[in-house]
Amino acid sequence: MQRSLKDRVREWWWSIRYSHPISRIPWSAIRRIGQSRLLALTIVVPFLGSLLLFNQSVVDVLTLSPELVHRWFHLSANETADAARKLTLSRLYYVYFGLTLLGVGSALFVLFCPLEIKNYSASIEYQAAEGPHVSKPRMTLILPFVALQYSQWMGDEVYRDDTRAFVRAMGLPREFDVFFTAVISELYLKVREDTLEEIRDNLEGDNGHPYEDARHRPDPSKIAHVIHSGARIQWGFVDSLEEEATNYFRNDVLMLHYMALDHTKPYLRLIIAAFYGLGFGLLLIPTVQTFITLASNFVKRFAEIYDVRSQIVHRGKHRLSGKEQWMLSQLRSICRRVIQKEVSLLVANKVAGGV
Repeated sequence: MQRSLKDRVREWWWSIRYSHPISRIPWSAIRRIGQSRLLALTIVVPFLGSLLLFNQSVVDVLTLSPELVHRWFHLSANETADAARKLTLSRLYYVYFGLTLLGVGSALFVLFCPLEIKNYSASIEYQAAEGPHVSKPRMTLILPFVALQYSQWMGDEVYRDDTRAFVRAMGLPREFDVFFTAVISELYLKVREDTLEEIRDNLEGDNGHPYEDARHRPDPSKIAHVIHSGARIQWGFVDSLEEEATNYFRNDVLMLHYMALDHTKPYLRLIIAAFYGLGFGLLLIPTVQTFITLASNFVKRFAEIYDVRSQIVHRGKHRLSGKEQWMLSQLRSICRRVIQKEVSLLVANKVAGGV
């Protein structure tokens, strides 16, 4: 039985949602572009670009060669100069708007990218630089932040019905989820072994412990909620977690902190990525247009040349016009260059074989 279109669309929608596409655009990926010194200069384009790119003197300097335009489009001498100027202006429009979009994206990156991501290109660098300086008070800021990000991504009851829950689900970093679960489980087991003397059977709750799931395993969601929003009676437990994290899990928590920061502000990351994508796309349009024009002209010219050759070989044509004679000379020139290249390759192979 074939599935309906609605079922296929629903399956496609959920496959996209659970592929977490927003998580594929972290700050560290945007940083590779945003930290470029050359790209940082584009920030001034929205303010000075119109004065430079649309200045008469600048346009005159950047105007394409009329001879080149004549060869590309086969225009008459009277139309070539005007076409060259129009083509130059259209390219300047693409350059101006492309650089403007890149400038806006760069400005947003500078303003909103977390400082830790801008300063360190990877979590290893962040660990090496910041690890020796992490104290207990600083850990009391880092660990709750990490736990809060986990709760927001994994659907804590407080955030599950939030209007932004869908975007957060699209941006869930799987590596962070797996690593947080491993680290917080190890932290909990160490704290429970050292500080919790209760017997599971004597604790309230169906599962025997408020921080474990039904299978008596550490529940990361419950522990994370306690860390960032626990009641006063739970502060001792959180303090023990932070103490153990400072002494034994410092590098792991710092890596989680870097990963959490790397995936914050999903809306801004999407907007900046869109600005960069559109900017580079507009800058590529003149290049693509030039390539297509040259390629189509080459194919068209080669087809015309080959048609003249076919008329000579198969029809016995013995009189050529001026244009056809020029085409024949072009074909001979191409064949001459090909033969010379083949001869040079044969000589090079012979010399290499003799050596």
